[in-house]
Amino acid sequence: MKIQLLAPSDTAWGEVLRRRCHDCYHMPGWARAAEFGDRGSAGALYARDGEAELLLPLVRRAIGCGEWDAVSPYGYGGPLLSEGAGQDFADAALRKAIAILRADGCVSWFIRLHPLLNSSWNSAVGEVVDQGPTVTIDLTKSEAAHWRDTAHGHRSDINRAMRAGITVRIDESFGALGSFLAMYNASMRRLGAPAFYYFDERYYHTLRHELGDLLKLFVAEEAGMPIAAALLTVAPSSGILQGHLYGADDRALNRQPLKLLIHAQRQWGREHGYRVLNLGGGRGSNGEQDSLLRFKRGFSPDTRMFRTQRLIVDPKRYAALCGGGKAGEQELADLRGYFPAYRR
Repeated sequence: MKIQLLAPSDTAWGEVLRRRCHDCYHMPGWARAAEFGDRGSAGALYARDGEAELLLPLVRRAIGCGEWDAVSPYGYGGPLLSEGAGQDFADAALRKAIAILRADGCVSWFIRLHPLLNSSWNSAVGEVVDQGPTVTIDLTKSEAAHWRDTAHGHRSDINRAMRAGITVRIDESFGALGSFLAMYNASMRRLGAPAFYYFDERYYHTLRHELGDLLKLFVAEEAGMPIAAALLTVAPSSGILQGHLYGADDRALNRQPLKLLIHAQRQWGREHGYRVLNLGGGRGSNGEQDSLLRFKRGFSPDTRMFRTQRLIVDPKRYAALCGGGKAGEQELADLRGYFPAYRR
């Protein structure tokens, strides 16, 4: 088995994607943008044994003293496994990769599994944790079926917004990107979101440059002025659309522009032959008590579980970074909480 750490510029990365069904999260351009979001250097682990392949995008984040940890780029950039390659191959690749990463100073590895493409992932390496459901919309359904799936309150708000003259368009030139950034950041402040959900402006410009036509900016307008906007990613090879980031003008919330935006995204995806739109999850693992999750479930009854995988690469250093002694031992024994614990 051959293990490599790829840079975004390595042609092997793109060649794997040309052979495999994937999402935008697996693209080297997505990883480049993540350098400004996850504050590290982008790469990917690539394992091959004959025809069996495994690709795992990652961001290398410095800890100090030459040590580092690895994390999936923000989103669902989980393992990309070739057809016919089983979990035994994947786990053998992970174990071999851990030894290589440890020799290079890596301490831990946090992997975000893709709720659609990694639904059958059943790794015995490290700890796989259910984080909570994500809401998906089946775009192969008819317009009438989508409307039936929409909650009564959502239908009323969408109709009211359209009667009020609110319209949605795709901004091909990204001229409204500045308005989107302001509305997104204001939305995060209103929700009390942690710093993790705020992105360097370079992140957005890199996404646009690297993804090209695979990134869409949907804008809801009232009297020609943006009142809400959203970034949507498009993955033709898998037929997956991802509702990446959403923002709305606080003064327009009572007109429900976000509901109209999602309604428009659903319609666009259906008309363009895509398979599924993933709206993401809630604010945590609170299930029905999570208002954000309830909002999203107003568009579809379908959910998929978002899971993460936590790997200890260097147990001794991990325990030491967690305080050593009994504290370090306790963190090593239970990986289901905040991970890596030393970044809490």
